[in-house]
Amino acid sequence: MTQIPESDNIPQTDEKPKKVIVITDADSVVLHKKLRIGQLVCNSCYIALLAVFTLNYFINDNVRLATWLVSMFPLVIFIPGLLKPKHRTYSWMCFVLLMYFLFIIPLLMSSWHWSYWLMTILVSTLFIAAMMTSRWLQYWNYYLSTNSANKANHS
Repeated sequence: MTQIPESDNIPQTDEKPKKVIVITDADSVVLHKKLRIGQLVCNSCYIALLAVFTLNYFINDNVRLATWLVSMFPLVIFIPGLLKPKHRTYSWMCFVLLMYFLFIIPLLMSSWHWSYWLMTILVSTLFIAAMMTSRWLQYWNYYLSTNSANKANHS
């Protein structure tokens, strides 16, 4: 997908040559499939994580309403960005998920409750899926912008 431009007219400097990203139509088919799968995994893990937090609130007598709201709020703010996919939403979600990971791991190590295991798996899967989906969405938007520019130049 990436190519370094080759030209004898480029002056010799200490800078690395910039990579030119070339996404062919065949690459775009694979990229679009990866993007759709990534979005499906992200949305599924996201909804499941919200459901586990809610289920944990109703099952566990020790969890207060304020604790449930604090655990839900950082994830709920991403709903608009997930409905209208933007790569920055997925990137910021990765940062927020690190906070959840740091909070859940000590809980898991102190008591091996099934909900902590499930939260750890969901947070880890969502982190990886969001990271990859962000990258694929960036490439997809780049492909769409270069493809529309190429069509405009040929008209």
